[in-house]
Amino acid sequence: MARILIIDDDQNVRSLLSEIFLALDPKHEIFTAVDGLEGVLLAKKELPDVIITDVDMPNMNGYGVCRQLRMDPRTMKTPILMLTGQNDLAGAIEGMNCGADDHITKPFNVDEVAARLQALLLRGK
Repeated sequence: MARILIIDDDQNVRSLLSEIFLALDPKHEIFTAVDGLEGVLLAKKELPDVIITDVDMPNMNGYGVCRQLRMDPRTMKTPILMLTGQNDLAGAIEGMNCGADDHITKPFNVDEVAARLQALLLRGK
C-alpha cells in the first residue's frame, strides 16, 4: 500500500491514473489536486510516498511544484514523476534539474506508468 498524490488540471488524467494505481493495489491511498499550488499544499499536509505531477498547469506548473517540494525537508526526498505533453529533451532535462526523479510523455502507456510508479515506490523505501 502506498500514499499517492496526483497533480493534474485534467480530470480525465486524474481519474485514469487513480484507476491504474488502484488496480495495482486497491489499498493504495490516492490524493488529487487540480493545480500546482493545491498540489504543494496537499503534499506538505499528507506527505505521500510518491507524487505524479503534470508540467503545464495553472497557478503553479510542475517545475514549480518540484522546486517547492525539494526545499521542504518533509518532502525533499519524496519521489516525483512528471507528466508532460511535450516530447522534447529540454523539458525532460528541466524537470530533472528541478528535482523530478522521472518523467513520462502524454499520452502515456498504462503499463509504463504502472511500472514507473512501482520503480519509484521501491526506490523511495
